Parts: sequence; structure tokens; C-alpha cells
Amino acid sequence: MTQSSTEERIEALLAPERRDRLDALQIFSVLPLRPYTTVADVGCGPGLLTIPLAKAVWDGHVYAVDVDDAMLEAVQKRATEAHLSNISTMKSEDGKLPLKADVVDGILLACVLHEISAKVSFLKSMAKSLKSGGWCGVVEWRAKTPNGAGPESNKRIAMEELQDLAAKAGLRASHRRELNDHYYMLLLSK
Repeated sequence: MTQSSTEERIEALLAPERRDRLDALQIFSVLPLRPYTTVADVGCGPGLLTIPLAKAVWDGHVYAVDVDDAMLEAVQKRATEAHLSNISTMKSEDGKLPLKADVVDGILLACVLHEISAKVSFLKSMAKSLKSGGWCGVVEWRAKTPNGAGPESNKRIAMEELQDLAAKAGLRASHRRELNDHYYMLLLSK
């Protein structure tokens, strides 16, 4: 990927209309966040949700996890500009989380699971990283969206299908929410 295409991708992921659709406060209102919480933002991209998450857990810690070095660099740059010192970036490789077992209170997985081929094993690896009683907030695309936004229909995961995948990974759905015309959210518990 060229530098200009990477910059364009980062700009698109941080665009105001995307920020409006993926409203951090609306998403965080479903999550059991406390100022001292340790959270992983898996598939963090350039930090659209990572930065507000780090502000919400100001006495905790956020692990920003992504497969793309350019995205992790963008998170680090934005964290420095925001004077946030509670964010660590981590690179994920081969579909595996770089987190140790029982290390985080929660995981945020926004618009990522539909991209993963081995969904159950990926969810199992996330469950291992959660402390006892931990949670995972999964945001995914609705079946139909305005103007055909989002991934192809065959990649989308219906809420009921996500609940089944989570159950196979040892997680249970504890809360469901339709966020808007584009996204829904499912809160999973260990």
C-alpha cells in the first residue's frame, strides 16, 4: 500500500460521518467501563474508538491491537497529540491476539469479526485474554444498510448467528442493541 493510499484509508476511517455512525458514547454506554478498566480495542484501525476509550478509562489502560503497522502508528500519533499515556499498541499476526491470558477486563471488537475467517477460534482466543467475569463488546454491520454501505451481504453476521458463534466460544450474550441503520452491538460475557 502506498503512503498516499494509507493516508486516504486512515482519513476515511476517521471521517466525521463514520464517527457519527460509530458514536463512541453510544457504544460505551453499553460497556461496563470504569476509570480503572483495562480494555483491548481489537482491530483498532487509526484509533477512532481507541482515543475516546482511553479517555473513558483514564486510570486504566487500553491495548490498541491491529494487523496494520500504519494504523498502529496513527493511533500512537493521535494518542501523543491527545496527551494520553495509557495506550499501548500491539500488532496482531496470523489471526492471533498478542494478549496473554486473563489480562483484560474487556475487549471492544468494532466492525472486525466479519473479516475473520475462523470466527469461533478467534472468539475463543479473545475469551482466553479476558479476566474472570470479563466482557466483549462486538459491533457489527446490520443485514441491510442505507446505500449499500459496508461489506458484501455474504460477509455480514446476523445478530443471532453472532450469538451462536459466541456460545461455541464459551461466551454468552448479555445485552443486545441496535445502534443505528448501519450497526448493531452485542455485549458478550465470559
